[in-house]
Amino acid sequence: MSNQQSVDRRIKRTSKCLRNAFVQLLKEKDVHSITVQEIADRADLTRATFYLHYKNKQDFILRSMEDMLNDLIEHVKPVFSKADRVYPPPSFLSLFEFIYEHAEYFEVMLSDRGLPQFRSYLLKIVQKRVYGELISSIEESEEQLMIPKDLLIHYITSANIGVISSWLESGMKFSPVYMAEQLTRLTILGPIRVAGFENKIKHPF
Repeated sequence: MSNQQSVDRRIKRTSKCLRNAFVQLLKEKDVHSITVQEIADRADLTRATFYLHYKNKQDFILRSMEDMLNDLIEHVKPVFSKADRVYPPPSFLSLFEFIYEHAEYFEVMLSDRGLPQFRSYLLKIVQKRVYGELISSIEESEEQLMIPKDLLIHYITSANIGVISSWLESGMKFSPVYMAEQLTRLTILGPIRVAGFENKIKHPF
């Protein structure tokens, strides 16, 4: 292993320790009341080590968030393959597997204690990486839609984030594979049809 690789691994290890410490503190108190010293102490590192990697607390929070979401992007593949349609789509499964592996972080960051921009960034990733091709097909046939395209896309992606949040809050009692399968069905067929109520509800329109 080269010296550069060794340094990179140490940096990643330090960043992970600080991020984990921050998440633990977020469970206990508001983000604004958390200090750099508390983060360093909880990570069993010095303030000097913290400032060796980050300018301040805000820089640390934003970069940690970006690092996690960039890692998520690397794991999520395009939702559909025209040559080989897989069920559930690889992107759905990759999304849930990655969140499962980093459950504590996502649960806290998507909760009331998390940063509002985290949910916003995650929404954009789901739109682009998970529903990229689907959105493209919507744009191509927008004239045939019965509702505005933006409303449809926002509904689908917001529902996804809501399902993910609920899954995390419930202790992930269902596997990533199960969640990917059910989310695929809900997205494609709709909640009423999947639940089996399609013929039991009187439509008012």
